[in-house]
Amino acid sequence: MDKERIIPFVAMAVLLIGTFSTLYVHTTHSIGINDDTTIIINKVHYDLDTIFENYLPRTIQTDDGEYTGIALDELVINTGISCPSCHQYTHIASDGYKQTVSWKDMQQGVLSKDKRVYFPDLAHSFWVRDVIEIEVK
Repeated sequence: MDKERIIPFVAMAVLLIGTFSTLYVHTTHSIGINDDTTIIINKVHYDLDTIFENYLPRTIQTDDGEYTGIALDELVINTGISCPSCHQYTHIASDGYKQTVSWKDMQQGVLSKDKRVYFPDLAHSFWVRDVIEIEVK
């Protein structure tokens, strides 16, 4: 008799946990994404279309081929960051993945139109996809 009472409560608890977990993941993922047309650099929102209209593309050669995008060093310099070489830069993806690089790496890296950063001299784990923010440290 006790099992017949407990089983419905356990089943309901499992369903509630699953529902709340799904809502939590969806909410945190939605909060992390500003939208597909902006990127945050040093806590300021920038329109990607405007960025790609105002900068000349740079092509870099990596061990995996050529990649073209906006030069990360030019982008950072033009956002008004004082002493860019004094900082490190964390690239944050929409899923929360993060990688921090030095100014030297930023000088060689590019941001592609599909919101991915590439660095010719760094491991592929530093090539962050779906970048939503570049944090200045």
